[in-house]
Amino acid sequence: MIIRTKLILVYGALAILFSAIFSVIGVVRITENATDSADKMKTTIRSGLEKILGEKAHDLAGQIEIYLENHPLDPKDQNLRKIVVQKIQKTGYSGLHDGVGQGDGWYLFHPDPDIEGKRLSDFRYKLPALWEAIQKNLNGQSVGQYYLWKEKDGSIREKYFVGVPVRGTACILFATVYVDEFYQPLIHVQETIGKERDATISIFLFSSLLATIIMVLVSALIARGISRPIRQVVLHARRVGEGNLDARLHISTGDEMEELAEVLNKMSADLKTYIENLRVTTAAKERMESELQVARDIQQSIIPHTFPPFPDVREFDIYGKMIPAKEVAGDFYDYFFIRPDKLGIMIGDVSGKGVPAALFMFMSRALIRVYSLEGGGPAKTLFKTNRMLAANNDATMFVTVIYAEYDLGTGKIVIANGGHNPPLLCTEEACGFLDFPSDPIVGPLLESDYHEWSLAMKAGDMLLFYTDGVTEAQTAEGIMYSEERLAVWNAGQEDRDPERMCHSLLIDVEAFAKGAPQFDDITLLAFRVNNMRGA
Repeated sequence: MIIRTKLILVYGALAILFSAIFSVIGVVRITENATDSADKMKTTIRSGLEKILGEKAHDLAGQIEIYLENHPLDPKDQNLRKIVVQKIQKTGYSGLHDGVGQGDGWYLFHPDPDIEGKRLSDFRYKLPALWEAIQKNLNGQSVGQYYLWKEKDGSIREKYFVGVPVRGTACILFATVYVDEFYQPLIHVQETIGKERDATISIFLFSSLLATIIMVLVSALIARGISRPIRQVVLHARRVGEGNLDARLHISTGDEMEELAEVLNKMSADLKTYIENLRVTTAAKERMESELQVARDIQQSIIPHTFPPFPDVREFDIYGKMIPAKEVAGDFYDYFFIRPDKLGIMIGDVSGKGVPAALFMFMSRALIRVYSLEGGGPAKTLFKTNRMLAANNDATMFVTVIYAEYDLGTGKIVIANGGHNPPLLCTEEACGFLDFPSDPIVGPLLESDYHEWSLAMKAGDMLLFYTDGVTEAQTAEGIMYSEERLAVWNAGQEDRDPERMCHSLLIDVEAFAKGAPQFDDITLLAFRVNNMRGA
C-alpha cells in the first residue's frame, strides 16, 4: 500500500472518528437531558398520584363515618357497599377492613367477593410491603405505601396503597391503584424524545460523511506533495540496506524532508565508521576472551581436581570444589605433603575478582607453599607470606586465608587463620564452628602477627573449610545464606563423606539463591580423618 493511499485512509479515519465522537457526545447529552426530565416528571406524577388517592380515601372515610352515625356496620348492607367499594380512575378501587387495635382483621368490603371474609394476615408473605402498611393501619395510623403486585400472567406491576382509619369504628378504608396508569403522559414525552434523538443522530451521521469526503480530497492533495520525496528515501534506504554506505540522498524541498535527507546521509557515514570500529573492537574482544580462557585454564590446572589425590594414602580423605563468579577466580585451595607424615592444607579468598585477583591468588598460593617447606609451622608461614605480599602492594590487595598442617601419625592439626571464615568441625560428639580467634588479613599491613591453634583429631572427625561466597550467597531480594543457615545445614548431615558433603552444600546454596546471579566465587574444601598412621 503506497503512502498516498495510507494518508487518505488516515485522514478519512480521523474525520470519521471525530464526527463519531461529537455525535456520541451529542446523543449522550440529549439522552441525559431526556432522562433527567423524565425523572423529574415521574416524581411529579407520583406526588400527584399520592395526593389524588389520599384525598379520595379521606373523602370516602368521611362519607362512611356519616353513614354509620345512623346505620349499623353490616357487611351485607348494599347501600354501605356502594359508598365503600368504588372504582378509582381506570384501574383503582377502594374497600374496607376491620381489626384496628387487634393485630389482624378481616376484609369486610372488597371489589372481589372472593377476598371478602379473608384475614388480612393471609397476605403477610405474598405481599410483605402491603402487610407492613396494613400493620400500621391496625395501629390506627393513616398510611401510604408503594408495593409490587404479581398479575395472573406472571408480570409484575407497581401499585400505590392508601389506608385511612374510619373514626368511631375499628375499620380502615383502603384504596389502591396501578401506578403505570398515571405514566401515560410520561410515555408520550419519552416517545417524542426518542424521535428527536433519532433525527439528531441522522444529522450527525450526514455531517460525518460530508466531513470525511472533504478530508479525503484534502489528503489526496497533501499526499501528492509528500509521496515523491518519501519514495526517494525508500530507494536510498534499500541501497544502504544492500551495503552501499557511500550512497547519498539529494532532496531539495526546503522542509523537514530535506532535513531528513541530510540526517540519513550523516547516518550512512556514521554507520560506516561504526562498522569499522566494531570490527576492530570485536577482534580485540576475541583476543581478550582468548587470553581470559588461557588464564582460566592455567588457574584450573593449578587447583587440585583429581580425587582421591593420593590413592595410596588411607589415613584421610579430602575433596575440594571451586565455582568462579567470573572467567578467573580469586578463591583458591590446595593441599600437599610437607614431608611424608605431614600434610599442608590451605584455602583462601583474594579481595576483588577477575584477572587481578587471580594474579594475587597465584602469588599467595606459591608463597605459602614455599614458606611451609621451611618447617616453621602455619603461623610463621603466614607471617612470611604477609611480609612478602605487603612489600610491593601498591593496590592494597589482600587475601583471607587459613593454612593448616596435619600430622598423619598423631592426628594433631595446627591451624593459623588470616582473617578467614571459621571452618566447621564435626566429631562424634558435636558439630559446630571451630571457635579459634582470627588474626589479620594477609597482604595490606607489613607488621601483622599470626598465631597457631592446635586440635587433636580422631578417626571420623571432619573439617569443612569454605569461603564467604557460601555464607554471602544471596537471593534476588538480597537475603544472605549466612553462617546460621550453614550451621543448620551441617547439623542435618548424616553422610560425612567429603565429596558428598561438598555437593550437598552446593545444592543447598543453589536452592536458597533461587536462580539469583552468583556475585562471588564459591569454594569448599572438606578433610576427614580415617585413621592414624601406624595404628
